[in-house]
Amino acid sequence: MNDSTRELMAAWERVRETWRDGKADEFGRTYLMGLGEDVSRAVRVMDELERLFSKIHADCE
Repeated sequence: MNDSTRELMAAWERVRETWRDGKADEFGRTYLMGLGEDVSRAVRVMDELERLFSKIHADCE
């Protein structure tokens, strides 16, 4: 997820070189602003869930 987010943001920067109107600003604010932080938080939660499920599985054996 982190790699994909970095690729998306790099692609967005390339797009922003030619798309410079208000709609581009709106798109960036609506869909991309804070995305990196959200993805990092989601990855941390998924890691914690993986650990929890592993513990549950081990406890059930």
